[in-house]
Amino acid sequence: MKDKEIQNFFYRLSQIISTFKDAEDMCTEVVNLIAPSSDFKRAIIIMKGWHGEFHTMAVSGGTREERVELKHIRCNDDTTEFIVKAMKDRNAVVVDFLPKELCSSEITANAIISTVISKGKEMGVLIAESDEVDETKVQVMDSIARYVSIGLENHTIYTEWMENRIKMTHEIETLQLMYEIGKEILSNLNAEEIIETVVLMIRRIIPCDGVSMAVVSEDDRDALKVTASWGTGMDKGEEIGSDAPFFAILKKGKSFYQNDITLDFKNSPILLKWGGEKNVYSYFCAPLMIKGKLFGAFILSSVRPAWLTNIHIAIIEKITTQVGIAMGNAKLMEDLEEIFMGTIKSLIAAIDAKSRWTKGHSDRVVNYAFKIGEKLRLNKDAMERLQLAAILHDVGKIGTYEAVLDKTEKLTAEEIEMIRKHPAQGADILMPLKGLRNIIPIMKHHHERYDGAGYPDGLAGDDIPLGARILALADVYDAMESDRPYRKGLTKEAAVEELKKGAGTQFDPAMVKIFVDILNQG
Repeated sequence: MKDKEIQNFFYRLSQIISTFKDAEDMCTEVVNLIAPSSDFKRAIIIMKGWHGEFHTMAVSGGTREERVELKHIRCNDDTTEFIVKAMKDRNAVVVDFLPKELCSSEITANAIISTVISKGKEMGVLIAESDEVDETKVQVMDSIARYVSIGLENHTIYTEWMENRIKMTHEIETLQLMYEIGKEILSNLNAEEIIETVVLMIRRIIPCDGVSMAVVSEDDRDALKVTASWGTGMDKGEEIGSDAPFFAILKKGKSFYQNDITLDFKNSPILLKWGGEKNVYSYFCAPLMIKGKLFGAFILSSVRPAWLTNIHIAIIEKITTQVGIAMGNAKLMEDLEEIFMGTIKSLIAAIDAKSRWTKGHSDRVVNYAFKIGEKLRLNKDAMERLQLAAILHDVGKIGTYEAVLDKTEKLTAEEIEMIRKHPAQGADILMPLKGLRNIIPIMKHHHERYDGAGYPDGLAGDDIPLGARILALADVYDAMESDRPYRKGLTKEAAVEELKKGAGTQFDPAMVKIFVDILNQG
């Protein structure tokens, strides 16, 4: 090579080293730059693999088929010994022979062998065949090997940077999603909604083909019943018996990972069915514990074997711990609600018991109000508020004397005023109870009139809360149909006519039409 050729050669070499980010592509460009040429017949780069074996990274010259064939031939023992011996001298060395599988022809070739170094370790060799070898060629090959070493180190740094970036991005996304899951489930006190949320969101963090949530069956403590499912998860409603290999392990609070579901087919018919119908190959179960007892399990499934890493498993177990806390809170809230509702029902029973004429009144009002709410397609929260308000609509009467409620004669002005106070008194009774404040407007205003002539605040039209307008109809209708100490109850037909007469004055006409339709349908 002449000085100008060498200068151009290394300029092009530096472009290759700085441009290519893929190690194999870079090595291929380098060897094709070296040979074939007037100075070199062929060039090969051989690198050490992860397990100490050697393989051809790139080869120049020949047909594409020849290059591919040589590229995929792993070095035999003799060749490996030759390469290891050549690598011991980090400087370029000249040999007058090459192992047969490295030669470009049957004739023994002269070659220059330079060591490729990465992170201070001998990682491979650059071999260039030449008919004539001189000191200039040796120096050129030694310099090329150093360039290749720099390029491979840059590639390693770039690869590690990309891997760390991807890993960090995934970890950030995982933390964000875990925060979202935690926020969603820990702010929710509805067990079913918690389960649905986790089943839908967990697949955004964990690579899987299906998720199931199963809870301990109320009928059989030694069985799990699937309550939510997605993808290749078990079908909703399926029961998993104690014959499942993971059941006993889950009861101990430990996770279970099966890489090959076929191993469980013999002892568990449900897993045989699941694997056959959904093509499930492997699955992972994480226990959901509440107060140290098995409440349920998350079951993740895949159509591939051994797809989870230890990081994935740790994430799943953290999520199930969060879910366990949330479910425990939800269970506690359910228990408190049961106690609360029991207290309320006892209170209403005490109010109804103040007079034999009003016994069962609150239950019937709840029923009528609920039917109107259903017809209006109120959402779940609105229906719950309406139901509670209907149950408690007469709670203010607890301060009304039985003598007034049972009086057969005409009430005095003072007695009428006493009875008219019960909506406001009921509101005062409920105000200290934070959980019931949202039903106060319904209960307080169920004696308002559509024309504004009602009490306690004289509200009119749409200023009266919708729930109160519904409750007014249900309350008055039941009162008209029921016997009172001063009169007999009206027939259904007569009571319906009274509702129609009051449409637009006492009652919301739209609500009257809906309620009358409900009553006429039986």
